[in-house]
Amino acid sequence: MNNVCLICMNKACLRLIDKHSDKNIEYSLFECSVCGVCFWVPFKNPGSGWYEKDERYKMANDNPSLDPTKNHKKILDFLTPMTGRVFDVGCGTGNFLNWANKHGWNVSGIDFDSNAITTAKNHFLLPNVEMGTLDNYIDKYKLKYKYDLVTFFDVFEHIDNHNHFVRQVKSLLVPNGYVAMSMPYRFASRWLQPHDLPPRHLTRWSRKSLKEFLEREGFDVLFIERQQTSFFNIVMKLRFKYGRLFSFGLVKKVSEKKRGFGESDSKLSLDLNKRKIIHTVAKIKDVTLFGVPALILWIYFRFSGKIYTDLFAIAQKR
Repeated sequence: MNNVCLICMNKACLRLIDKHSDKNIEYSLFECSVCGVCFWVPFKNPGSGWYEKDERYKMANDNPSLDPTKNHKKILDFLTPMTGRVFDVGCGTGNFLNWANKHGWNVSGIDFDSNAITTAKNHFLLPNVEMGTLDNYIDKYKLKYKYDLVTFFDVFEHIDNHNHFVRQVKSLLVPNGYVAMSMPYRFASRWLQPHDLPPRHLTRWSRKSLKEFLEREGFDVLFIERQQTSFFNIVMKLRFKYGRLFSFGLVKKVSEKKRGFGESDSKLSLDLNKRKIIHTVAKIKDVTLFGVPALILWIYFRFSGKIYTDLFAIAQKR
């Protein structure tokens, strides 16, 4: 590596700050003294096949989120009353694009997880989503389409070609177009971010390092904030860790029951009201079981300063 930062490509003092082992691969986390970004070596995205087999992503594809996240809402609120064409890189199961579509945007997206794209099409009935990488998309359409907004929520920490990626995004934007992004926050508690490790995640960003990176790449940063985890997110982490002891599998049982009657995936996607009720009941159960320990943990992380788990930024192409 010869003391060259893999993000800013400058010669730098690279400080070793952590190590991690996964399936006999040893990873080392370095911090660049020039740009401040932390990156893992080996620095390589594991590819679509890895994500399609990963149990965490499989769970999200089988039981997709029915609601937009606060960042999904925040970017559209920030741009209101503007609408236009939006392209979501790493669109997953499509909950952001569904939300944007309901608010008058012309929506398109890509994801290299074929299972996520299948869910986006069947669950939200999104027609303009497809499997592939940003390179594939640009090669296929030859920049035929330009977008007013390009989003990449929880994508930046996965990629291994940040400079190339951001220049591709910039090429897709109209003049003065916008980008919105989210990613894990570098200084969060590791307990709150147990999956912020390679090969899943390859970089860690602070507000300063992200702002300076975007500015070097020709963007003006309009909004950037670190976001603290919510009480309910801590409840969910406890549920994921201990919830199998109390799980009734309601969502899974309903899905299997309906499939048993031979209904198609497109027909199943229309029955959202029943699934929303089941998810609400499950949330009430989780808070009842894990509310007290979650509150204790929330207070501890709040006063230790490690409760901030995410970064969210909006920037505009110069």
